[in-house]
Parts: sequence; structure tokens; C-alpha cells
Amino acid sequence: MRYVESMGVSSLWVVTMFHFLPALAMLPLILSIPNASREDWMKASIAGLLVGAGFVFYALGLIVSSVTKTVVLFYMTPIWSTIFAYFVINERVGLARWLAIFGGIFGCALVIDLNGQAIHFNQADLLGLFSGIFWALGSVTVRRFNKINFLHVTFLQYLFGGFMVVGALLYIGHPTPTVDAFLRAAPIAFLTSALIFLPTALLVFRIMQYVSPGLVGILMLSEALVAALSAAIWLGETLSLSQWLGFITILTTGVLIGFHEGKVKVTKQAD
Repeated sequence: MRYVESMGVSSLWVVTMFHFLPALAMLPLILSIPNASREDWMKASIAGLLVGAGFVFYALGLIVSSVTKTVVLFYMTPIWSTIFAYFVINERVGLARWLAIFGGIFGCALVIDLNGQAIHFNQADLLGLFSGIFWALGSVTVRRFNKINFLHVTFLQYLFGGFMVVGALLYIGHPTPTVDAFLRAAPIAFLTSALIFLPTALLVFRIMQYVSPGLVGILMLSEALVAALSAAIWLGETLSLSQWLGFITILTTGVLIGFHEGKVKVTKQAD
């Protein structure tokens, strides 16, 4: 996305392209699926709108607010997911899940090098907070309506998200890219969003239909881990001792909660 931006496309227009281009790639597949009922489309629309809003708030937060605070606030998602799941799908979790949630968030804060000065918040930081809340609402909705087609949810998430970014563009007034810049950027944007982002989104939404929303949020903390490692490998950034500690904390948390959830599932099946 940063590479596409370097081609003369402003950041919000990059986000717009990374929403509409995957939706365009999915359109033939969506049209080939047998018609779903109006009720199923409505459920998929609710889920897609909520998740799409989460992604858009996250992207806007990265642009107009602090990257560090936006990431930390977004990755409070496991907390919101667990709370919402309690009321919406009557899901009960034990102490192990809560320990994993706070352990994962602590590791995330270490990886992105959260410091005392970054704890002071302003209105723009609400974008990061809203991104996590809306993502959590969307993940709980997908779990609640787990019979709907995840392809519909993914398509509508991209479509609704794209329209929301266009609304933000009109409000903020980002300059429209030139035709030349758009034509140079579109192929790489299409390939990246369709071959990397789209399969990831499809996988995540499919998993959401079967796995606890809170657990999905915990496992998604690995994104901060991968971001730090890839920055170290490709951009030459050096990880501090505290960041390595956060790396190990996130990895350990994911492994332990995976084993714990697996044992709980096996025990319930045996019962």
C-alpha cells in the first residue's frame, strides 16, 4: 500500500482502491452464486457493514492519528468481542481466555513500542477505538449468523467499506490522483489486494463462522508480530529487547490459548 502511495496516489485513495478492486475481483464469483434469500442478504449486509466500518476507521486512524495508538486501540478487539459475544451469542469464557486477552494486548504494546507519552489521547484516537469496537461487532455478527455465505459477507465488507472511504474523501478533501498515476498504480494495487488481502479476508470470515470471536481477536494479534518482523527484515528496523519480549509474549499466548481451547473442545465432545 505504501508502494502504491509512492506512485502519486494519496493515502485515502489507496485505501479506496484496496476496497473496490477486491470487490471487483469478487463480482463474477458473487454473480455465479445461486440467489440467496432476502433475509440472508440482510444478515450479510449487517455483518459486512460493521466489519467494513472497522477497517475504514482503522485506516483513517493510521492516516490522521498516531499509528501506535491506533494499533493498540484496534487490538483491544478481543476484549470487545468477548463482551459482545457474552450478550449476543451467550458465550461464556473462563479465566484462561481473559489472561490470554490481556497477555496478548500487553505483548502488542511492547512490540509497537508504546511509551508513556503515547498514552495521552485526543479525539482523532477515537478512530482506533471505534475500529476495534466495530470489528468486534462484525465478528460477533458473523458468528451469530454462521449459516450465511461468507463470500457475501466479504464482498459487502469491501463494497460498504469502499463507499465509506469515498465519504471520508469527500469530507476531508484529498486530491484526486491523476489519470496517469492511477493507471500506473492500479495493476499493482489490484494484484496485491486481490492475491494477498482478499484471500486473507475470505479465510478470516470463514473462520469467524466456527471460532469464538474473542479467540479470533487474540490470534489476530499476530499481525503486530509479523509487522515488526517484516519491518526488521525488509526495512532494516532493529527490534529492541522489549519488542522481542512482546514478540515472545504474543507467540506464547497464541500457542497456549490454542492448546487450551483445543482441550476444552475435546472435553466437551467427550462429555
